[in-house]
Amino acid sequence: MGVNSIYSSNRIRFGGLATGLDIDSIVNDLMRIEQMKVDKLKQEKQILEWQKEGYRNITNLLRGFYDDYFDILYSKTNMTSDNTYNTIKIQSSHESYLTATASAGAHVANKTITKIVTAKAAQVKGATASGQVMGEVSELNQDGSLDLKGHSIVITIDGVTRMIDFDDEYESISDFAQKFQAKIKDVFGHKEDRVVVQADGNYIVLKSNEELNGSNSVTSTTITVNNYIKGDGVTNLGFKPNQSNRVNLDSTLEGLKNHFATPLNFVQDDEGRNLVRFTINGVEFSFSSNDTLRTVINTINNSDAGVTLTYNSLTDEFALTNKNTGAANVLTAEDVIDESTGQGSNFLKALGFGSYNQDSELIPIRAQGEDAMMVIDGVTVYRSTNNFTIDGVTYNLVRDYNVDGSQTEPITLTMAQNVDQAFENIKSFVEAYNKVIDTINKVLKEERFRDYLPLTDEQKEAMTEKEIGLWEEKAKSGLLQRDPILQNIVYSMRRALVEPVKGVSINLSSIGITTGSYTEGGKLHIDETKLKNALRERGD
Repeated sequence: MGVNSIYSSNRIRFGGLATGLDIDSIVNDLMRIEQMKVDKLKQEKQILEWQKEGYRNITNLLRGFYDDYFDILYSKTNMTSDNTYNTIKIQSSHESYLTATASAGAHVANKTITKIVTAKAAQVKGATASGQVMGEVSELNQDGSLDLKGHSIVITIDGVTRMIDFDDEYESISDFAQKFQAKIKDVFGHKEDRVVVQADGNYIVLKSNEELNGSNSVTSTTITVNNYIKGDGVTNLGFKPNQSNRVNLDSTLEGLKNHFATPLNFVQDDEGRNLVRFTINGVEFSFSSNDTLRTVINTINNSDAGVTLTYNSLTDEFALTNKNTGAANVLTAEDVIDESTGQGSNFLKALGFGSYNQDSELIPIRAQGEDAMMVIDGVTVYRSTNNFTIDGVTYNLVRDYNVDGSQTEPITLTMAQNVDQAFENIKSFVEAYNKVIDTINKVLKEERFRDYLPLTDEQKEAMTEKEIGLWEEKAKSGLLQRDPILQNIVYSMRRALVEPVKGVSINLSSIGITTGSYTEGGKLHIDETKLKNALRERGD
């Protein structure tokens, strides 16, 4: 095709100028006809979208009704749950020891409890894990004396921090230990020696005064050697900065190996990595020396071993506890020993767990839980947990009661019928049901204004926002009038409540719930007196 032919095909001709025809009007009329077709399609689409919106509103209404009254997660409002119709209220005379609730299957009968032993989980507690702060004195004079003139260190005891100055030469490490203890007592203003300073060869040892705390108590005094201020007192005494008699959970196992009262030993794998290996309740664990103690604890607690490992910084003790109570739940743990080499790590021993027999062999850790025991109406019952159900009554044991037989007053559970809550649950359901039925019936009967079609863009431009809103209100009305889907929903809901259930001798009308007149579209009505009497007489 040549260039001239292209130009000629793009020319605009106005042939009507010679004949007197209004070409612009003709074109506009033709376009208007086409636009009407487009507008009609848009209107049909808009009607479908409005119908879809109407269905969505009904769906949300039904979804909310279901969630409120048929969700198994909310037994107190679930109309299929016995708890919704529970008419028995239980009052405990000693709620700090025992509470109880009744289900629909319970019978009104007061109960007397004379003894409670709560179920307990198997647990082992470790010995003091760290217990002391130790430093090796490296700069002794030839005669064994120690010159610390001009040196100072900072110590924190039970949260209080003080600086201690050394201004003398000490005859021996023992002499220094005695005077160091006196300085600590003086600087901290203690009336007693909370911290004992001892000389052990070339070592200076700081530890809690166990005699002060009691022979049966655990270490309670927290000691931290923070740092030196002048003269490098920490280094001269062999302490490490921020050394404490408590375990830092964020330290690596390598960093803690000499911090425990029993030094931590590692075992090497085939790749030369230092590991600790142990089992708890049959589950084997393996950790690298580069893992932090917190990582170890979290891994154990989130494992299938079913235990919780905790550290109490107040007492400096680790505790290993089964998650489940009861005598059948036994706790076992032991460090893994390679049978071929006899070598193994001692992680559990380092935490203070376990002991050795007379042949210096480590005794595996084993502890057994305890079952709950309750004497009720003279009958002794045992259960593996502290929460259990007997004859429709659920008991929750809070703590031990009268274990030694010294209590003369028993715990009493007073049971009485209380139909008010069950009645309110049913009333709330009926009101919500009526709201759903009424809403759907209104949609089914809504008047249809067929002359009010969805507005076109051109029509909207000629109207105000208020006028558009009023028009669309009419246009949306009745779009689901006599809709078969909604009619079937109403029919199904009414049938579900009215039709008798096989094997059940009662129906709604026999307990005071009846259907209104035909004009009400299936709404329910409650006879309060009749329903409450039915709940009292047939609450089960």
